[in-house]
Amino acid sequence: MTKTDTLNYEKVYFTLWETAQRYSSFCQFRVIGNSHDDRMIPMLELGSGQDAVFCLAGLDGTDAVTPQLLVNMAREYCQAYECGWQLDNFYEVRKLLDRVRICLIPLLNPDGYEICRGGFTVIRNPIYRQMLRMQSIPYQEFAYNARGMDIRQNFPTAYYTRQWAGQEPASENETKALIRIFQEYKSCGLLSFTRNGKKIIYYRNSQGYSSNQKTYRLARHLQKRSDYHLEKYQPQETQERGKRRVMGTPEQFYMQIVKQPAFLIETPGQSGEQEDMEKIWKKAYEEIYLLPLEYIFSIEE
Repeated sequence: MTKTDTLNYEKVYFTLWETAQRYSSFCQFRVIGNSHDDRMIPMLELGSGQDAVFCLAGLDGTDAVTPQLLVNMAREYCQAYECGWQLDNFYEVRKLLDRVRICLIPLLNPDGYEICRGGFTVIRNPIYRQMLRMQSIPYQEFAYNARGMDIRQNFPTAYYTRQWAGQEPASENETKALIRIFQEYKSCGLLSFTRNGKKIIYYRNSQGYSSNQKTYRLARHLQKRSDYHLEKYQPQETQERGKRRVMGTPEQFYMQIVKQPAFLIETPGQSGEQEDMEKIWKKAYEEIYLLPLEYIFSIEE
């Protein structure tokens, strides 16, 4: 990856749209909802399988890595599907995606993504723009959406605790859009990508021993493919205004409602000189770009 490879929101959107047009025989482009500042949230479906695997990124506005990685992944998968290629001399892309399709959502939080790259002036709604300017977070460190809400902690799970009146789970447009898609599709897994470390975090539920054993087995397959560290999710508590609070994440929601395996895949963070970051991004892509295919292959075993 080079510096010119970094995509703004419009480029992410139109790259997915153009990819669907180019590979229309097995690709479909959808808008799954709109952000609070009225930016459309794109999704790309690859393949023709009855079941789907969701690949999600771009919840944290400061994350410039994983949306780019998923866009690159979409283009490479499409080219391999059309040409009948194997990736890594093993994964038969056309065969796998005709069994289980992949739904890529690389940018769930377009408002936060644009704020981190252009400042609060990119927000068109004057009320939201003024509200964001009044808070103490520099725009380069802004992880939230146009209303200042953390999307990653806005899902209605058993872990969610309301902190004050008016604060409700699934209050944000972006959260509602993802929940609708989860409910609409018959799916068999969620791979959620973010930047932080080199970890694969797997989620357990109360369905019983066999379900959790399946999740752990799939997690081991992903771990071996990426060589990332494997961890079991532990609910995290935060302290705000003297009250204890545990939030609901999309992975928790998916496990509890869809009752299928969910994984949070953390790629290396972003810091340092541009030349170093290009190497980090390239290595991160090489480590994770086959994980959706490995997942589909593993559930078919």
